Amino acid sequence: MLLSPFAFAECSDYESLVQADKGSKAFLGRDTEIFQRAVVLKRHHPSHQKEVASYAKAGGQYYTMFFIIDNNCKAFYIKHAGPR
Repeated sequence: MLLSPFAFAECSDYESLVQADKGSKAFLGRDTEIFQRAVVLKRHHPSHQKEVASYAKAGGQYYTMFFIIDNNCKAFYIKHAGPR
């Protein structure tokens, strides 16, 4: 029986959300506050990894940060929207 190597290597949704929120805090600085729970949006088409949106507030401005989560649960910044 053959198994796909991706069947066991994928990061869980919960850990993906935690890593995205940590990435937002690292990107925006220490005074960053997460004002809404992160959301797993979709599979990123070129890499087939999870794309996660994190919602953060820093310095009175609101940002939506987008990350790709790899199979080792490491968050990679791809873009952001804001400030608003």
